[in-house]
Amino acid sequence: MKIAAIVSRKGRQFETVRESVPLSQAVELMHRQSIGSVGIVGGRASEVLGIVSQQELTAAIAERGIHALQLPVVIFMRRPALFCRCEDNAADVMHIMTRERCRHAVVRTIGGAVAGLVSLGDLVAALLEEVQLEAGVLRDIARSRLLALPG
Repeated sequence: MKIAAIVSRKGRQFETVRESVPLSQAVELMHRQSIGSVGIVGGRASEVLGIVSQQELTAAIAERGIHALQLPVVIFMRRPALFCRCEDNAADVMHIMTRERCRHAVVRTIGGAVAGLVSLGDLVAALLEEVQLEAGVLRDIARSRLLALPG
């Protein structure tokens, strides 16, 4: 399964904040939108510098205490963000995310524009659905052959 299929199914939503905003603003956006991460952008909105997820929030508070929430988000973002392309294979991206211990990947088009965001959960769900579909097809083929056997 290609990443493009997952993005088209889940939508192209990719929330971002500027690098200078306080971490608390990124956290508030994540909470309000019920999302697990936000992209951090620089001067150009299309320039993704990094990403902040629940992992970075936890690390920020562990390292700097509650005052971390008032500091610029750029200090705590994961950089560089993990990127993948629409034409990439979902299983390959899942392996990279697992190896890098990263739960989110920013999806880019062939031209380099941001096409959306996929989470490790999105990839697992899509690949599980694909395996279940394949198993159903194989089961149907086996059934039809068993029924065609002379009795």
